[in-house]
Amino acid sequence: MSRTRTNRLLERLDAVGSRPLSVLGVSGTRMLLGFVGFMYYASQYGDRRFLFGPAGVLPWADFTAQIHENGTFSLYTLSDSTLWFEIVFHAGMLAALAVTCGVGGRLGLAVHWALLWSVYQRQPVLLDGGDNLAYLVIPMLLLTRCYDRLSYPTGLARALARRVPPVLRSLSTPLHNLGVLAIAVQMCLVYVVSGLYKVQGRMWQDGTALFYVLRVSEFNLPGVSELVFGNDYLVFIGTYSTTLFLVYFSMGILVPRLRPWAAVVSIGFHVSIGVVMGLTGFALTMVACDLVFLSGALETALDRARAALRRREPVPADAVLAFDGDCGFCQAAVSRITAGARPTVRAVPWQSLPDEVTDPHVERLDREVLLLLDGRVLADGAQALAEFVRDSPVRGYRLAAALLRTPGIRACAAVGYRWVANNRQRMPGSSEACALPGPSTRS
Repeated sequence: MSRTRTNRLLERLDAVGSRPLSVLGVSGTRMLLGFVGFMYYASQYGDRRFLFGPAGVLPWADFTAQIHENGTFSLYTLSDSTLWFEIVFHAGMLAALAVTCGVGGRLGLAVHWALLWSVYQRQPVLLDGGDNLAYLVIPMLLLTRCYDRLSYPTGLARALARRVPPVLRSLSTPLHNLGVLAIAVQMCLVYVVSGLYKVQGRMWQDGTALFYVLRVSEFNLPGVSELVFGNDYLVFIGTYSTTLFLVYFSMGILVPRLRPWAAVVSIGFHVSIGVVMGLTGFALTMVACDLVFLSGALETALDRARAALRRREPVPADAVLAFDGDCGFCQAAVSRITAGARPTVRAVPWQSLPDEVTDPHVERLDREVLLLLDGRVLADGAQALAEFVRDSPVRGYRLAAALLRTPGIRACAAVGYRWVANNRQRMPGSSEACALPGPSTRS
């Protein structure tokens, strides 16, 4: 019995060592961490010389002394030249953008880490806590295959990989999984330690902590914070649910079926922190690391979406998009879409179609476009336009069609289409003839 269990354990370890885990998740983590760094540079760009420059609010000599005292490093200490400052600052901005776009590989990620560390050390009073996690997670990402997805490969990494000995290449997957595990453990430690620290606080114990936090001016969102700390029930629920979530997050992560839900709750939790308390850098850094736990669910969703798209039958070639030929705005809009998308489906005014085709749908044809096939309605409104350009040779139109069919966006598109249809007599190229007929005009 013990030998059987040992063999099963070895098989599982072998599977873990041969299959990369959470590739999409760490790729999303890399991209979002690069975006956070880029936004930090961009948000301070106008005041960069005052905040980070050698003659800024923290003089270069005092800054250099602090760096030597703390035993750390910053590239901004190498020279007090304004030219050197501009070079390092803009290099950091470009490195962050390259990491976001997936250009440069692990070398670019390492350069981004060094430059980000340097600028964070230059002005630590601007930080909101997300920097501490970025310091730790980016080196862990260097072990992973975080450029396999959501990136623009240049071919350089592939060319260099061919020169690496096969023995070292065989370690790629185990090192990747080790990096993923390190990030997961780090995130669990952040949650558990934060939760246990709060449990020891008196205000967190009596359920009033949220009341005091939201009254701090730095963390106050006018019009929203007052609604929360002014309601005893919201304060009580928010305080205790925060503590319980932080303490028990790691337990939810250990259960595979609960893992994506725990990650989604965590992302929602930190998005609310970013919006209500203004800690956007911290919130986005935490969300970036939470993507490691959501990778499997995202992969499953993408696979199902691809399968659904493959199963969709093409729009029949003899279908027609019927629109109101008496409306100048409708004619101009359909002509513009047809010229740009070059669809395989014909667009014709419904007034030119046979009566037996249009009579059953004349009420609707006055108010919305219809995709018709032998008198049957295949789609209407915004979805008819989506089906109209779905098989377009132009990628942008195919993407727009896919987005219009996406749940959530589909509902918003329907509302937007109805508003445009109800106000089409006010649109460019329209006339009084474009106004929708009232109910009383129908016999």
